[in-house]
Amino acid sequence: MEQNFGFVDMLEERRKDCDFFWATRSMDPLLPHRLPPESVYNRDKIIQSVLLDAQVRVAIDTIAKTTGMEVKDLENNARAMINEMASKADLATVRWLGIFITKAMKRMFLRIYVNEINLSHLKKETQISQIQYVYVPTHRSYLDFILLSYILFSYDMALPNIAAGMDFYNMKIIGELLRKTGAFYIRRRFSDDLLYKQIFRSYINTIVSHSDRAIEFFLEGTRSRSQKSTMPKYGLLSIILESLLQGDVPDIHFIPMSISYERPPEELLFVYEMLGIPKPKESTTALFRSLSILQNPFSHGCIYFNIGKPISARQFVDMAYRKRKIIHPSFKIPSSVVEDIAYSIIESHKKDTVLMPINIIALLLNERIQINPKEPYTLDSFIKDYQWFKSFITKSLKALMYETKKISNNNNDEIKQEILKSLKPHDELIVFDSSNTLKLKQRHKGIKLQDQSNVKGYFLSERTMQIAVPAINIAIYINPTLAFLAEIAFITTTIEENGTQSEVALDRYQLLRKLLSTEFVIRPIEDKDLIKIEWEKSMNILLSENCLYMAENLIRPGTNTQLFSILHNVMLPFIDVLYVICTLLFEWSERTSDKLTDRIILIEAQKQVEKLMFENRGWCQHPYCLSLDLYNTTWSNLLSQGIVMAHPEHTNIYQTDKAKLAYLISALRELPLRRPVGTYVDGFPSVILMPSVNTQAKL
Repeated sequence: MEQNFGFVDMLEERRKDCDFFWATRSMDPLLPHRLPPESVYNRDKIIQSVLLDAQVRVAIDTIAKTTGMEVKDLENNARAMINEMASKADLATVRWLGIFITKAMKRMFLRIYVNEINLSHLKKETQISQIQYVYVPTHRSYLDFILLSYILFSYDMALPNIAAGMDFYNMKIIGELLRKTGAFYIRRRFSDDLLYKQIFRSYINTIVSHSDRAIEFFLEGTRSRSQKSTMPKYGLLSIILESLLQGDVPDIHFIPMSISYERPPEELLFVYEMLGIPKPKESTTALFRSLSILQNPFSHGCIYFNIGKPISARQFVDMAYRKRKIIHPSFKIPSSVVEDIAYSIIESHKKDTVLMPINIIALLLNERIQINPKEPYTLDSFIKDYQWFKSFITKSLKALMYETKKISNNNNDEIKQEILKSLKPHDELIVFDSSNTLKLKQRHKGIKLQDQSNVKGYFLSERTMQIAVPAINIAIYINPTLAFLAEIAFITTTIEENGTQSEVALDRYQLLRKLLSTEFVIRPIEDKDLIKIEWEKSMNILLSENCLYMAENLIRPGTNTQLFSILHNVMLPFIDVLYVICTLLFEWSERTSDKLTDRIILIEAQKQVEKLMFENRGWCQHPYCLSLDLYNTTWSNLLSQGIVMAHPEHTNIYQTDKAKLAYLISALRELPLRRPVGTYVDGFPSVILMPSVNTQAKL
């Protein structure tokens, strides 16, 4: 098999074998949670255990007393809830689905690379330990949980208990099929439903302690449309940790798994969702309609599936916490501990992300459109920049990079083939045109909405959509690089042309780190000494690359202006959106008498950004500033810092701390930001190839 830093193409063998015989092979799936037979509960026993759970009984009695409902009716409700929730693993169903999924995978993807070395280590560990395992993959596509199950089945490992949303439960036939592959279903919101909350808690504790299969859930909660890490959700993680706190299991190992798609199946849908166009409702009909992606073989390129080092929960939940639980049964794990584990998992996700040529191609093309739109890349000039940046990100930043074989430094033909091969799955987005220049293709073909009121943001003009759709499309491929670039990129936005004092640069870095910590999922740090160590590490990288240089106590831009420009420009949309939202919030009472809600500020921010894109050379020139993801993360960050606060008397109404907003606006204005000479608006349509026929896409 073709290998790559421990990665093996698992589809290579599948293309040689008969799918039916492979899926129905004799197998004894490896069960990762080693338990005595009497401690392993089947589905019926799990359901019975949940219904007899003391906390569930207390909830039933409490609701009966407060509402007057009959206990028998509440018990029937509880049984219906747990039956709706519980998984129903069935190997025969997995086998039959395996045949279909194998055929689909071989059609859609050229290769699926699995880090077989790390997977082998995981298999060995599960055979000698008696701890529970929790698989925590990144969430970049609906395909993620199918892919993980497919890989486990391929390597004779038992499928886990998979946390799934009710959207899948409501899909005819598909919902029950997924249940038989291990899915258990969770309602999205149930904080006000005491009975459901206790049943869910008891079910999770029971499968952690009494299932011999692992558990799988997505820490980020929902798919990352931007294709970079998003803030973790702590609810399910904290419930899983309760079993360790109570001593039901000796330890829990979280297994971070990073999934990198050369082209995610929902690529264009993600772009429209980020612009506010609602996603199609999940349904069986929609699923079968989506099978049209199988028409073009290998249309989605490669996948890299990387497995991180296990993270032991016992390192975070020490004996002192467990003793407190014994003395005080109501004791809960401190939120800081849950957050530490969550950030450790996300940091592993980012470190183990595998970059591919399309990520560098998108980054360089985006930069060229902004700084020199009248001189597009030729293939020869692009090869030079591609080789340089690939070397920088893999050697200086230690990023994992797609590479099927070592390419000698001077072998332009091999680099050329790597670039051209990587563009094949993206021929609807990026191409070398007839004159051999690199161009962005127009992907927006018009939208016919059944109901404009469903649009989540401001209803953007057709002209804006024509510019924004392809620009945000390539941003999706830029974003994975930010796992490695973000912190050094912060620094480039703090340095003035004539030099900046180290103390000033550090203060600016600290401010940006705090304001953009939600956007890039950076662990909050209050200790200034620790932040300085982090800053110095990033500074040393930039100094070694001649991107910056020190003169006495001043930090100045260095001779490597190309790297400085790339890092600086890639950070501008995030800072710009932050500034626009802070300004809108500060001026809110003067602009309108409307009550301040998150929905209204989102609409007004997108409206303001669209206006700025066409009117000036200042803030928000990049179309990525229109992405609703940026508004949501900015809003979340301002809430967490107490700059925006929930109104004490009115639900869903907010108020602001104008003094803090004034300080932020002033600090952001003082940043020495350099605006690129070109924009997507100026370059349109010269940098964007228009389709020959203008058809409409119906969403």
